Amino acid sequence: MTSPARRRSAGDRRAQLVAIGLELLPTTPVQELTIDEVARRAGISRSLLFHYFASKRDYYTAVTRAAADVLREHLAPRPGLPAGEQAAGMLERYVGWVETYRDAHLSFVRGAAAGDPWVAEVYEETREQLVDMALAALELPDDARRRQLLRAWFAFTEDLVSSWVREPTMERGELVDLLRGLLDRLLES
Repeated sequence: MTSPARRRSAGDRRAQLVAIGLELLPTTPVQELTIDEVARRAGISRSLLFHYFASKRDYYTAVTRAAADVLREHLAPRPGLPAGEQAAGMLERYVGWVETYRDAHLSFVRGAAAGDPWVAEVYEETREQLVDMALAALELPDDARRRQLLRAWFAFTEDLVSSWVREPTMERGELVDLLRGLLDRLLES
């Protein structure tokens, strides 16, 4: 005799639906995720998905926030490494992230730049948390000037890495060294 299927809690079902969105992100930008495909993979109806998320935008926001959380965890400094090695390690992991999730990352950055409010909000929160992370990893004081320089450096890094992934014009190590050198020069000024 088989036991009846266990009914998922609302939190478990929401987490499952977001996880499906995350699984699809390497090949599908978040704005192109179809609710029908997500529901099919979850084994539920489309209308049941909207029981857990009020709208497509709410679902996309949840997936985008989850992806940003994964990115921050992926880039987080590794305990025990000196500050100088932290930045290089974070850069290496960032380049790998963009290589793996190129289209999804590009849609995230472009969606924020295009003024899509829900993407821009998640993007800005993520950028500020990455600035916090970088300041802590590099053991730098947190002041308005350094924050501004780091935000500008992150914007440059996003653009260069995205274009490098499409058309590599230098070795990966050269790219990381270039970005690290630029960061050092900016923060010395």
